[in-house]
Amino acid sequence: MENQTKLKGGLNTLALYNVAFVVSNIEESIKWYNNILGFKLVMKQAIPLEKGELQMAFMEGAGMKIEMLQNSDNQLIDAIVNDSKVDAPPTVVGSKALVFQVEDLKKATKELEEKHVKFLWKERYLAEGALFCTMALDPDGNRINIFQANTVIQ
Repeated sequence: MENQTKLKGGLNTLALYNVAFVVSNIEESIKWYNNILGFKLVMKQAIPLEKGELQMAFMEGAGMKIEMLQNSDNQLIDAIVNDSKVDAPPTVVGSKALVFQVEDLKKATKELEEKHVKFLWKERYLAEGALFCTMALDPDGNRINIFQANTVIQ
C-alpha cells in the first residue's frame, strides 16, 4: 500500500493518449478517416522545418485520438523528431494495425464495402471460433483491423 501512495500521479496514471503515424497525403487521410470511420478533425497545423514543413492533424473518434504527420520535403520523421541525422527511413517494425471493435462485424464490413474501402480480408476468424475480424486498408495501406466484440479475448 505504501508503495502505491508513492506512485500517485506517476506511471499508475498511465493512459493511452493517441496513436500516431506518417501519411503520404494528409488531406486525403483526413477525408478517409472522416468519411469512412467517422473521425472528426480536432486540430490541424503546419510546423515550419529547415526545409519545408511538417503537416500535423489530430482526429478524434471511437473514444480515441489519431495523430497524422506528413512531411512536405521528404525529410525523415525520425530526423525531425530527434533533431539528428538518421540514415534510414522510419521503420515499420512493430507496426501492425489500428484495432477497433464493433457489435456487428458483418454490418460494419458491408458499410465499408459500400464506401469502396480496400480489404486484406473480410470476416475471418483468426482463432477457432474466436477473433472474428475484417482487415481494411487506409489510403496509405495502414491496416485497420475491426473485430466483433463478442469474439475478442477478454
